[in-house]
Amino acid sequence: MMKNPAQVLQKNLKKVVKRKYDEDYIKYGFSWYGDETAPRPQCIICGDQLSNESMVPCKLKRHLYSSHPSCANEDKQYFKRFLEQNKKQKKFMKSAVTVFEKALEASYHVAKLIARQKKPHTVGETLIKPACMEIVRLMLGPNEVKEMVLLGLRACNFQWKRI
Repeated sequence: MMKNPAQVLQKNLKKVVKRKYDEDYIKYGFSWYGDETAPRPQCIICGDQLSNESMVPCKLKRHLYSSHPSCANEDKQYFKRFLEQNKKQKKFMKSAVTVFEKALEASYHVAKLIARQKKPHTVGETLIKPACMEIVRLMLGPNEVKEMVLLGLRACNFQWKRI
């Protein structure tokens, strides 16, 4: 007698337990990331991401004591401060990288325009760069010119010298 394949499959599948994050897990140095219905633990110190099944105190504690023994005796406040620092750092790095990437992309476009006109790359350094700085100064102010010099022109100089 042949059984229905769906019944066999259902019988063989284990019940998947989706563990929820508990705020007390911060004392083991763990936060969470991912979906709220099945969050995954992430170590605040090293950034290791564990599976949802590992979200039990004994496994989190084992990670803390084996991977970070120097932090094992720290309190909740220490890990909360560490988590806040990480969040601030991520936000800052994301904004800094985004601005630099935009500046680099702009330098590629300008270098491409210079190449299409069959002009020497020094045109970018002698004409376009000062013109851009003057435009930014007039439209946005002198503080933005300083920021443009720090972020954008490094990318522009890098690109223009490569062409």
